[in-house]
Amino acid sequence: METNKMAGLEAVDMLSFLFVLASMELGRAYDTNALTEQRRNMLPSLVDFGLIHVPHHKRSMFFPTRLATTLTSSGNSLRSISEGVAAATSAAFNGTSNAGGPPGHGPLKSSTELKGSVVVETNYRLYAYTQSTLQIAVLALFSKLNMRFPDMVAGRLTRASIRQAIQFGITADQIISYLAAHAHEQMHRTAALTNKPILPPTVVDQIRLWQLENERMKTTGGFLFKDFEDQKEYLAVAQFAEEVGVLVWRNDKTGMFFASRHEQIRDLLRNRKKAE
Repeated sequence: METNKMAGLEAVDMLSFLFVLASMELGRAYDTNALTEQRRNMLPSLVDFGLIHVPHHKRSMFFPTRLATTLTSSGNSLRSISEGVAAATSAAFNGTSNAGGPPGHGPLKSSTELKGSVVVETNYRLYAYTQSTLQIAVLALFSKLNMRFPDMVAGRLTRASIRQAIQFGITADQIISYLAAHAHEQMHRTAALTNKPILPPTVVDQIRLWQLENERMKTTGGFLFKDFEDQKEYLAVAQFAEEVGVLVWRNDKTGMFFASRHEQIRDLLRNRKKAE
């Protein structure tokens, strides 16, 4: 990390990128141009550590290695960014005594037991009174941090930051639970005195709405199969695609279907041709 700090990298961004790297798919190529300049500057070090491979013939892409994809996983450890956030939330709740009710909707039993550091305001601004690089890195996964002081960071929950978190596999409920689990003592006191939720309801509702926006349309890569010789062949191949678990969409009227993979279907079609 010290080497990369000299290259202008922030420790928080480095840790966030490591979380992302650990959730990437082994053997899949990723575009370096999609990374921020700071993260691109980090790539040479990751190559040296054996976490990524950058082909000599095409420097604009990189491949995560097996070591990278198991970076946050062992037999009983974390396997994704989503699980990392869930584990951090669980650890915070295990250190407190909950008087009842779901996360973000009820005061804790004793304010003296609270170790929260995050303040969330109704205008979506958040402040974290912490020096923990790990906690700041987790917050950076779903918020836009724009100020940092020795004992505090400040930022804002935005539509873009929440949608980015959702792309990482983090759910709205996980974000809400994390914020509630790490809420500052003053937020718990206010909730107890006013008999209101710990987190502002407008913020909670908006986080969930941003997730719903992201779920309206989802793109899926795959292959379109059409122009079969007859309806019988179409039905047989479509049924096979469904049985092997690659069928995404089908339309029996038009005689076409969409599959996430083509190898097994291709082999089936070849065998049918040979049998004829």
